[in-house]
Amino acid sequence: MYGLSWSLRSKPDWQRKAADPKIRAKWREEAIEQAAKSDESGTARALTLLQIDYVLSELDGYVKIADNEKGIERACFEAIWYSDRLISEDVMRRLKIAASVLENVPDDKKDWHPGSNGQVLDLVHPSLYCVVYSRTHAYLPGKPRTADNFLPDGWISEKFCWMPSDFTVADDGSVSLASPYINNLHLRVHQPLYRVIEEILAGFIPMFERVLGDVNREDNGRLSWDNTGRLGGIQCIWGPGKEPPYPEGEPGSDEDEDEFLQKFRDAAEKVVPAATVYTGQLEERCKPVSLRGRTIQCIVKLANIHLTPEKPEYAGGSWHVEGMVNERIIASGIYYYDEDNITESKLSFRVATAGPEYHMQDDIDCMKLLYGMARESECVQEIGEVVTKAGRALAWPNLFQHCVSPFKLADATKAGHRKILALFLVDPTADPVVSATDVPPQQAEWAAEALEEAAVAERASALGGLSRELRDLVRKQFPASFMTLQEAEAYRLTLMEERTAFVADHTEKVFSFPFNMCEH
Repeated sequence: MYGLSWSLRSKPDWQRKAADPKIRAKWREEAIEQAAKSDESGTARALTLLQIDYVLSELDGYVKIADNEKGIERACFEAIWYSDRLISEDVMRRLKIAASVLENVPDDKKDWHPGSNGQVLDLVHPSLYCVVYSRTHAYLPGKPRTADNFLPDGWISEKFCWMPSDFTVADDGSVSLASPYINNLHLRVHQPLYRVIEEILAGFIPMFERVLGDVNREDNGRLSWDNTGRLGGIQCIWGPGKEPPYPEGEPGSDEDEDEFLQKFRDAAEKVVPAATVYTGQLEERCKPVSLRGRTIQCIVKLANIHLTPEKPEYAGGSWHVEGMVNERIIASGIYYYDEDNITESKLSFRVATAGPEYHMQDDIDCMKLLYGMARESECVQEIGEVVTKAGRALAWPNLFQHCVSPFKLADATKAGHRKILALFLVDPTADPVVSATDVPPQQAEWAAEALEEAAVAERASALGGLSRELRDLVRKQFPASFMTLQEAEAYRLTLMEERTAFVADHTEKVFSFPFNMCEH
């Protein structure tokens, strides 16, 4: 049902079309035809007429929860929101100009992400000059900022933490930087980019408020269905209070026991879930959480993917959530601000699920029809994908794993690229994490430049009058107080190794849990 709904809402100008009875009737016919094909092929459970009608009537609810002024709409699944009009053309233009200062540097200064085959160019990345426990200097008055410690080993880093910046959200929704700087972004050199990031984050505030509202609610919004089998309270496809008749006799010579039993299950009466009439559930449940008048923490990332005739294809990413537990990232936002000469790419999502309750050992039919699951299926639900075209803003909760699909050059004889700005929102309901408010810039190169500039600029600083001997004495303190680029890059590699292990363990324990169909 989610898939049908999203396919309709992905159509251009879908709201106008959905209001036209003729077009809606055509959509209904097409959905019925597609359901018949699915039923014949057996590749997926076909939607019933009631389910199709529910999806069509629910479209009115999606219209009501949309912010048509900013173009904010629900995407392929609950808590995933997108907009193609969130950021103005002027802000997009200024972002491209400001980011180009980071791009147009000598080749030996470009920061190609380790392990990316020279395709991912990091402009601002939180893994570089991150917080390194027992190495990074920080001012932390009052109670230390700590992470929860009740989760599995390896989910909370004991070595590193991405460093957010603090931002103030005004009552009118505008955003201003509260920290002295954004990590890895020189304040004096990149002042125009700072302003653009503030404006874009302000645009994302209504999206994040909707994500948080969806995550925060107690009602999961699922349609209820109360048909149960012999064990009360457990959903079942067999007739009320019934079980499939157990066959008499023995399997024939040309069939095994499973085939023998399946014949009887096929002939038994089944009751499939039926949708109810849509009565406004979407509007009732959509209650954004306000971030106005608060200070939030956000981690900033700018990255490009570059393809060339020599490297014409991007292989795509892996399934993952952002960060580790001690970063407390609750929502992710990505603004796809530029692309050129690449094929369509999508961002896919999936969510971990609890294993369904069985009501009879090895009841393959019930589990397949109700949940699409078989023995040893992973308890995970793929919840859709969103096209990531230029100009699109996308936000979702960090409860979902996401994965970038492969793409390649549209014209293999020319270079192409895709550029993004990512904003990772730290949980505003939890204690703050160590941020750029607590930690001075760690770049030794920045400190050396500041020292030299102060020495030559008239009355620029008290250091300006220091002799070279005193400046050299100050510079000798740099290794203990700041990080060289080589040191920061070494820490980054160790951080990446740690997070690769975390992603694998988290995926195995949360997103790959097998469904066992035994009764014990």
